[in-house]
Amino acid sequence: MHCKNLSIVVCLVLGLAGCASQPVAIAPPADIWQDQAFQYQPALVTETRDSLFALDADIVQSLQADKGHGFSTKRRLDLLLARLYGPAGIRLAYTSGHTTAASQTWHDQRGDCLSLTILAYAASRVLGINAHMQEVRVPFAVDRRDGVDFINGHVNVVVREETEAVIDGRPFVTGVFIIDFEPQAGSGRTGTWLTEDAILARFYNNRAAEYLVQRDDARAYAYFRAAIEKAPGYAPAYANLAQLYARQGIAGAAEQLLRHALALEGPSYAPLRGMQKLLADQGRATEAKYYADLLVKRQEEDPYYWLGLGLVALDAQRHGAAISALERAASFASGFKEIHYYLGLAYWRDGQREAARKQLATLSAINRQDPGVATLSKKFSALAPAKSVVY
Repeated sequence: MHCKNLSIVVCLVLGLAGCASQPVAIAPPADIWQDQAFQYQPALVTETRDSLFALDADIVQSLQADKGHGFSTKRRLDLLLARLYGPAGIRLAYTSGHTTAASQTWHDQRGDCLSLTILAYAASRVLGINAHMQEVRVPFAVDRRDGVDFINGHVNVVVREETEAVIDGRPFVTGVFIIDFEPQAGSGRTGTWLTEDAILARFYNNRAAEYLVQRDDARAYAYFRAAIEKAPGYAPAYANLAQLYARQGIAGAAEQLLRHALALEGPSYAPLRGMQKLLADQGRATEAKYYADLLVKRQEEDPYYWLGLGLVALDAQRHGAAISALERAASFASGFKEIHYYLGLAYWRDGQREAARKQLATLSAINRQDPGVATLSKKFSALAPAKSVVY
């Protein structure tokens, strides 16, 4: 997960209450576990749900000093952000591959995206802030370390005011804010709400992946096993465990896990790539090509994939390539405000003023209050295009 800086994004004045749908539970393969091969020891997994979110007494005391009686949610949220990241606070820093529980993250003053989100959620509870965690889709990226593919994911904390309203029979909440450690294109959108157990499963999965890179296979296995037991519908854990099985030569069980991940999540990158590689390594070229073709098709029809390519090109000042990728993204998505924002920016930098203004009009039609509208309007009123993305 890519995270660099802490910020708060005002998301909506009115937002739907509730959550996105969770994966449908499908029974895993009967012989999923390979305990003997990895000399399985449950005690290798040291974190529980309670310990993951628990804050030490000194941390609680420090936070409660800021609690205040009668403070609004927004006021308490401002105090929390100041304590976590302000000049007089602990000044959290993002560190890739550093997945820790809430208290350790506070004392270390660093952590990966998941760890920082866990801490923000735990601290919100202490301050009586109505918060929950969510998983959101962001532009696709793969980070390969020691032969292990890490697929970027993104979680953040959603804070709601306590009051709700019912409009046309649908529940809405007022004052929705997002605490996000690296606002990315798409990260301010409504995602899948995650329970504490769902977050714990992702924590176990992250820890297991770290052990996988370190070639500590016993711990990697124990943590992947814990992730699946905690959230049997969490497809990435099956795909990742399959990488461990494949490395140990347990090809049949690895294939079962990958097929199960595909059944849970559909044609996503990790199980498709895993199947393609596993079958190719076994000399099953025709079957491997089938999954390779599916992988290409999946990417070519995914707006997040093209958005990611467009952002990379835009950052490299390859405006033509950025426009091409972002136009492809727009062709696969309707009402995706981030695509229109960056496409307008790319057009403007490429000197296509009228096309840029059309994207601004589209963005304004989606949500006139979106901060991107004001940002682009200011840029487009200048004589020359801006040189950096600030949205």
